[in-house]
Amino acid sequence: MNETGMTTVDTPNWTERSAIVTGAASGIGAAVAAKLAARGVAVTAATLRAGEGGEGVVKQIIADGGRAQLAFGDVSDESAVAGIFSAATESFGPPDIVVHAAGGLTSIAATAQLEPAEWDRMVAINLRSAFLVIHAALPGMIERGWGRVVTVASEAGRMPTRVGSSAYAAAKSGVIGLTKHVAREIAAHGVTVNATAPSTTLSPRIQALYPDGGAAVGAQHPMGRLAEPDEQAAAILFLCSPEASYVNGACLDVTGGSVNI
Repeated sequence: MNETGMTTVDTPNWTERSAIVTGAASGIGAAVAAKLAARGVAVTAATLRAGEGGEGVVKQIIADGGRAQLAFGDVSDESAVAGIFSAATESFGPPDIVVHAAGGLTSIAATAQLEPAEWDRMVAINLRSAFLVIHAALPGMIERGWGRVVTVASEAGRMPTRVGSSAYAAAKSGVIGLTKHVAREIAAHGVTVNATAPSTTLSPRIQALYPDGGAAVGAQHPMGRLAEPDEQAAAILFLCSPEASYVNGACLDVTGGSVNI
């Protein structure tokens, strides 16, 4: 209790925390890793494989005085997820914060032309991976009585979008549903589980996916531009923070007005 008689929220030092960020080679994941590290969190930046850009992310964090390491693995594979968590725990202790930013839209096709194998692939890298990462994170967080899990969904999981894929939309809708259900399950344990739903964000993947680098998509956005990774990371950072202690089961739209439902 403080002097006014109101209950205060425990605000632990960020430097006492460790984090795993998946999809940390570039884009939103890389921005989240950098922002967490800048606040003193020891970060394990998880990427699919070497040579994707994660090395540069970690090198910059260390150059800026932060603590970080790389871990590699396909987060749609259970054994790979276990390996990432093991590497993080060995170096920095069990993760207090887990941000699952891995996944993405790998192809654009109408449902009638969508191959079942591609459906399976997008569900695996977006939804199955989210389950596996959450499944690995929760036992330790529950035991310690504190934790932050943030999944990165998409505006496509909130409403139909002009360009996209039914597989991606279904997977990201599933991520939101998974997040909300788990949040209710573990609410009494001091662990929060939340999601963000970004609109299209300027990243190397998006620039490669669209012939014009996403310029036309950005021009049709309510704000006239695409989001920057740092703008998405700022919202995620709040959900990871001690100040978000009573935010649980939320899906925060970070879309610049494109989602208004």
